[in-house]
Amino acid sequence: IKAIYYVLLQEIRPNSIPDLKVDATFRKVAKNAITFALWKIDEDRLEAVPRSQFGTFYDNCAYIVYAASLPGHYASHETIVGTPQFNPRYLCTQWKCFSPTSQTREQKPNVTLERYIHYWLGRNVSEQNRSNVVHKIQELDSYLGNVASIYRETQNHESARFLSYFKSGYDILSGALVNSPARPRLFQLHARKWLRAIEMPSIEWTHFNSDYVMVLLTDALTFVWIGRSSSGIERRSALAWVQKHSAAGSPPISIVDDGYEQAMSPQSKDLWNSLLPLKKRLVCQSSQAGGDVTDYNANKFRIYKCNQRGRLHLDQLDVGMPAKDDLSDAHGVYLLDNYGQSIWLWVGAQAPQADALSAMGNGRAFVKKKKYPDNTLVVRVLEGHEPVEFKRLFANWLSVWQENARGHKPVSTKFGKLDAHSLCERPKMAADTQLVDDGRGERIIYRVLGDQVQELPASKAIVFTTNASYVVRYSVQCATVVPADLASVGIKTIIYQWNGSEASSETIAQADKFAIASFEALKEPGMFVQLYEFDEPPHFLQIFKGKLIIMRGQRSDLLYGGDLKSNALQETFLLKVYGDASYNAKAVEETPLSSISSKDCYVIKTSHVWVWCGQSSTGDAREMAKSVGGLLGESSLMLEGKESKEFWQSVAMYFNQSLVINGNGNSCSSSTTSSSSGAGSMCNGSSSNGGNVSPTLSNNCYLNTSVPSKPRPPVQLFLVWWAQKTLRYEEILGFAQQDLSADCTYILDTGTLTYVWLGSQAPQQDRYTAIAQSYVQNAPFGRRPATALAVVKQYQEPNVFKGFFESWQNDYGKNFLSYEKIRQDLGSATPTASALANVDSPLLLNNQQKDFDNHKKYPIQVLVQEMDMLPTEINPLKREIHLTHDDFVSVFKMSFYEFDELPKWKKTELKKQFKLF
Repeated sequence: IKAIYYVLLQEIRPNSIPDLKVDATFRKVAKNAITFALWKIDEDRLEAVPRSQFGTFYDNCAYIVYAASLPGHYASHETIVGTPQFNPRYLCTQWKCFSPTSQTREQKPNVTLERYIHYWLGRNVSEQNRSNVVHKIQELDSYLGNVASIYRETQNHESARFLSYFKSGYDILSGALVNSPARPRLFQLHARKWLRAIEMPSIEWTHFNSDYVMVLLTDALTFVWIGRSSSGIERRSALAWVQKHSAAGSPPISIVDDGYEQAMSPQSKDLWNSLLPLKKRLVCQSSQAGGDVTDYNANKFRIYKCNQRGRLHLDQLDVGMPAKDDLSDAHGVYLLDNYGQSIWLWVGAQAPQADALSAMGNGRAFVKKKKYPDNTLVVRVLEGHEPVEFKRLFANWLSVWQENARGHKPVSTKFGKLDAHSLCERPKMAADTQLVDDGRGERIIYRVLGDQVQELPASKAIVFTTNASYVVRYSVQCATVVPADLASVGIKTIIYQWNGSEASSETIAQADKFAIASFEALKEPGMFVQLYEFDEPPHFLQIFKGKLIIMRGQRSDLLYGGDLKSNALQETFLLKVYGDASYNAKAVEETPLSSISSKDCYVIKTSHVWVWCGQSSTGDAREMAKSVGGLLGESSLMLEGKESKEFWQSVAMYFNQSLVINGNGNSCSSSTTSSSSGAGSMCNGSSSNGGNVSPTLSNNCYLNTSVPSKPRPPVQLFLVWWAQKTLRYEEILGFAQQDLSADCTYILDTGTLTYVWLGSQAPQQDRYTAIAQSYVQNAPFGRRPATALAVVKQYQEPNVFKGFFESWQNDYGKNFLSYEKIRQDLGSATPTASALANVDSPLLLNNQQKDFDNHKKYPIQVLVQEMDMLPTEINPLKREIHLTHDDFVSVFKMSFYEFDELPKWKKTELKKQFKLF
């Protein structure tokens, strides 16, 4: 332990500051204001960074960032600049720039602010600077009242919150070159959402990687080298970065493609060779599989309680699904280990200040003890001031969901007050309720069982069975003809796919095929929603007016062929009715019952139709139960405590008085209680409070349907892409419509639906279901794999999607320029055969070019080695595919695709001739 604590002291020495004296620079920060400020620590100096240099860092320095914002909002130097509007909700007054190094917008004294302190460490920062920056954040934290969350950030491994401050990207300059004479400079550019431009200390091939865009700045030319594995958005951002940093009279831009360096003009090639000789070319291949992007793994973390102040002594808590109640000691400190991805230190409100000061050091010592990477994110949070990133690690931390993260006000829970016209006019209301319209549109229902697809006849009574899947084609009914409102609704058709809990894999596969084909065949704007039993979203239930009946699979023969009333005459069954409104109600067959809650309503079909309502059920819930009973025939209403003798005799096989438990009882959930997952129904187990159940449940467990006024998790936006066969995520905090790029795919997780947004030029658009399912299975907070999924396309977004953005412009993105178009406008086209004619290189490009380019490339001298000396990924019989295009043409005097069309014997002969076999 002493050795570990010594490591702790190398970075943080709280005892060296017995009486914290706040630096005069920090005292310029307004305590009760929306603020963004940035300071640099270079050896013993603390310097305020001018606003003009925000987003520029040196890799040998440490920096401190302070951001204060209103709850649920995000502050940065870009969002604060400008004239704010008065907000009576938060009692905002005015803003001012109180110094040339920060912005502030003052608030009334009683306004609560979220405060964040980040200290950023460059790759080459000295140990002295590491220690100095920790001392300084203690001073700043003390000055602000010890209520800020503190993040330890490291170069290339920054948190999503830190990145949100620099939406235009940021530059990292080499400290070793600060005082060096003017010379050519090499920059490495990568990252999809927030472009990092990192200056290299030297100009060498070792800095190149096929994932990156490299920029070589010289007096005569600006070379932009495009790595073959870089994404379109990275290439666009890199060209924008070059243009941004190019002043009037700057040298022209020359774009160079990875593996096609010989396509440069002789003059350009001579200049390139003088700095980066092509004979020494060695470019590493794709490092994304082990990259810096967070790989979420749902709720797999451990909780420790820190004991013995000032020393790293931890007791691991024996918990399954982490819950807020696990942090029970307000006088203590807890450490949460997110399996090396991040370390969180939670400090209780009554914990001594010394414990709060030493928390970050304890976190760093834990990282050393576990041998986690030095760049592991470490965050200290205080009870009552936890950031949303921390709260959502806990599936049941409902206090965080008190209001939507976008600041939307809750709406009425009674659908009668949510008229169809308002849903068309107000996207925020549609998003909060998840109701596209009032459900009066036309619907066509198909039943899928095995490989059979059957269209069902139109009927008032809709019955689904759990052994089948159903595809519903719904035509959106807009209650207005005003063009602006029609554009706001956004779609005309919804394809729903509902999978029963007992449906076979064959049935679900056939339903997938039929539903996706129906969606892709739409000639008008539409949305595809895939959902499972237990997870019906509000609009799906609304189109059935809350009268959807779900019965066990063995009822299939009973239900199909004739009218429900006549088919059910000789049958007996029990339905539990969930919900109290048309958008959250349904009836589910259940048997046997272990207990009955006084909050519940049931419909029992024997020789007569009975509607039983508990004494604690609401009037609205009773009305929904009566409407379901009416579908089965003439019904009789029975209230708890007033049942007739005839009733008890008739329902004896399902119901008896001993099962009824007054109040909450042991029933898993009540008919009007909502759950955070937005699903519908009850679980077979029991809950001590009869209310919410964990959102992570077994496949045969129902959750209660979400009501719009109930809290939901804050909405999250992720940029997603495939890296080999793994889906990667990059979260965007404080998102806006401008964060959506036409050449990317995004996931908007609303807690009720997981939306997949497909950009109009995004690659691999046919894999949207795989994207959604991969995300849900690895979601960064507790949820079940059955969460409903929705697919929307750019320019066809529905109101229920648009409303989660602070403002939405239907025409935004219409002027999007792709990388290819920007490159064309710069006068630098993709290499062609004619472009290489001057070097006698017959280049042939076709749609399969990527097949050749995707293989890792090696110099010829590596590929001609003996078999046992070859890199492990090289097949000795296929060495030629690891040549760059330029080297291939140089060796074989033809392109790879011309070579590939030769007879096998001829290819073998040529490869032997050049020692590549």
